Amino acid sequence: MPPVSLEDALRAAMSDMTRSERQLASYMLGNFPRSVLGSVAEIADAAGVSAPTVVRLVRKLGYSGYPQYRAAIHEEMGERLASPIAKHDKWADLNPVDHALNQFAARVIDNLSQTLSQQDLGSFDMITEILADKSRPVHLIGGRLTHSVASYFATALHVMRKDITLLSGMPNTWPPTLLEMSARSVLVVFDIRRYEPSIQQFTELAHAQGVEIILLTDSWVSPVAQHAQHILTSRVEVPSAWDTIVPLVGLVEAMLSAIQARNWDDTRARLDQMEGFYEDMRLFRPSR
Repeated sequence: MPPVSLEDALRAAMSDMTRSERQLASYMLGNFPRSVLGSVAEIADAAGVSAPTVVRLVRKLGYSGYPQYRAAIHEEMGERLASPIAKHDKWADLNPVDHALNQFAARVIDNLSQTLSQQDLGSFDMITEILADKSRPVHLIGGRLTHSVASYFATALHVMRKDITLLSGMPNTWPPTLLEMSARSVLVVFDIRRYEPSIQQFTELAHAQGVEIILLTDSWVSPVAQHAQHILTSRVEVPSAWDTIVPLVGLVEAMLSAIQARNWDDTRARLDQMEGFYEDMRLFRPSR
């Protein structure tokens, strides 16, 4: 059987694919999960390939045929909405071979390593270029667990440039922000399972106004993806009732480093001025 994640299977098999199969795989990865749930004819038509190409790729991924592929996909999609209890039970029956801390640390480190190493460098560069463009207002939004990551990203971005807005965790405060958003605006969305309908709805409304959307999500990919022009995925599953946000933070810090490098002169000037304000307000202990 192929790996649990269809995305992993597609990337692993990419080097052995024909041109039309690579075209199909690229479409499936770029429009996941919407791209993998239709009939053979629907997927082929959307990707611009033939129906036999779809069947051939499914078999190349290790499935006996399209029915087995559909069954596996529906099972994988069920992982998206796993509750904390279901996540805990998935790991509870495993025989521990090491201390719980070591087991957890090993999984987090592996998740972080794979998250950072498997990013498409061209997409990453394009995203950091967009966020470094000071002529484009940037808005950030996160869910119940990811709002803290969005807040951290916004705080650091604000040091480097102006026009950074972090949306609050209260949806009733979001409509006024939509009034200010236009085709020049950028919306950075953090959404991992269980995906939040309010975030999806806000993203859909922003997309309707021409806003460019960057999505940071998990391996199962938030439904927000259907409105996003740019998608970065992270591995978040650990032996716990809760998913880890460490790989998301790692991606954010990598982007901050790249954005800083693009705008270092301006960032340094803002830092110098800000440090002066900190000193005047005596917010931190003086360094010795």
